[in-house]
Amino acid sequence: MQSLVDQLERLIQSASRLPVGGKLLVDESALRQLAQEMRAALPDQQRDAQRLAAERERILADARSQARRIVEDAHGQTGVRLDDQAVVQAARQRARDITAEAEKTAAQLRSDADQYIFNQFTMMEARLTRVLREVQAGQRALTRSQGGGEEGDRRGAASGQGGAAPG
Repeated sequence: MQSLVDQLERLIQSASRLPVGGKLLVDESALRQLAQEMRAALPDQQRDAQRLAAERERILADARSQARRIVEDAHGQTGVRLDDQAVVQAARQRARDITAEAEKTAAQLRSDADQYIFNQFTMMEARLTRVLREVQAGQRALTRSQGGGEEGDRRGAASGQGGAAPG
């Protein structure tokens, strides 16, 4: 097509100029021949232009499709990451719940153990008190049988033990 335009320019340059009005005298047959060649070449150029336009549209469609896939993948990954984050948060909350439950259970076990020990000490105290009374009663009986309640009472008072059972 460029060569046809160049021929047109040469035809114009080789044309004669009229002295009045600055018009050109051009060889009509050469001009018609050039016009026919241009018309013949035009469909090729037009086809090429259409082919280029179609190619451009295909490339744009591919680019749009690829962009759409990228966006969809990004949304999918965002969803997965959000799901992962939700799972992590749920796991952390579950861990906090388990820890709180374990601490509560441990506190209850400590309380139960303290109560059990207190009860054991109370029963032991009662047994020891009973044993102490029996020992004191045995000492009094021994003192009386050895001769004289008064002397035994004095010995008991001197050692810090009274004759009466505590009670």
